[in-house]
Amino acid sequence: MQDLNLRYLYEAAKLGSMRAAADSLGVAVSSVSRQISQLESELGIGLIEHGRRNIKLTETGVLLIEHFSEQLRLNEAFDARLSDIKGLRTGRIHLAIGEGFIGQPLSNLLIRFNAKHPGLFIDVHMSASSNEVVRLVAEDDVHLGLVFQSSEDPRIRVLASVRQPLCAVMNAGHPLAAHKSLKLADLKSHRLCLPEPSLRTRQLLRTAESIEGVSLQPSVTSNSITLLKSLVQSGEFFTLLPVLAVSKEVENRQFAAVPIVSSALQDAAVQLICRLGRRLPPAPLRMLDALTAYLEASGATIDLSGIVKETPTKP
Repeated sequence: MQDLNLRYLYEAAKLGSMRAAADSLGVAVSSVSRQISQLESELGIGLIEHGRRNIKLTETGVLLIEHFSEQLRLNEAFDARLSDIKGLRTGRIHLAIGEGFIGQPLSNLLIRFNAKHPGLFIDVHMSASSNEVVRLVAEDDVHLGLVFQSSEDPRIRVLASVRQPLCAVMNAGHPLAAHKSLKLADLKSHRLCLPEPSLRTRQLLRTAESIEGVSLQPSVTSNSITLLKSLVQSGEFFTLLPVLAVSKEVENRQFAAVPIVSSALQDAAVQLICRLGRRLPPAPLRMLDALTAYLEASGATIDLSGIVKETPTKP
């Protein structure tokens, strides 16, 4: 079996279709189909259920993909040891983060990290949803994830946690900006824009609304924090977000972030996560050091027990 054939089958199975696999691999759909057919011919048994629009593996196909996935993990372990020997001159780091973390503080961290380790490649995948970040981490598509209030997924280990209560965020000239604190009931008479219902922010807010007996009706919802911040900037709307998502605007006094008196919103946290039991290669481990130091400076609770570090001695 050739690795190329297996890679095409793996991508098609993971993404659900030959078209999606072709787009991901940068090849024609016919190339994906041909490679899978060659693999079936070589093995003398079907690997996918033909005639379907989406990819569905046969029992043999599932077995083969499990074998290939295990081989990928073994290869990653080998690359980790090799990178260790090379003293981190090469390596790849895959991060998944929520859109709210995009800003100058994270950019500064990446700039400093790249200057110190110019040979390490960093891939940052932005997602609007914390649930999507958790999925990417749990399925080993990324090494580390930075999320707002991750779910209770048993596959996930929380490495660092920074308390980030939800606040009412508005333009500095908004009528609510003059308050030192607010109750949910105080928000009902003002125009509200919120993250869409699938996001963790809304899930926490629903819990708070149920406890307080208050129902907030947003005029606009979106999965883009950038759009929400643009609406807030107009002065016509306010929103609810953790302060970290608007730290630059609050620091520049463009926005005000007013605490909300609600127990359900006080325990929210920003969390750095990895898959439980995953042996991180040296390059992601070095990024882990940088991210935990960054969060620790914000008052994080750090838990690195059980994380295997095989990095070379720091210069």
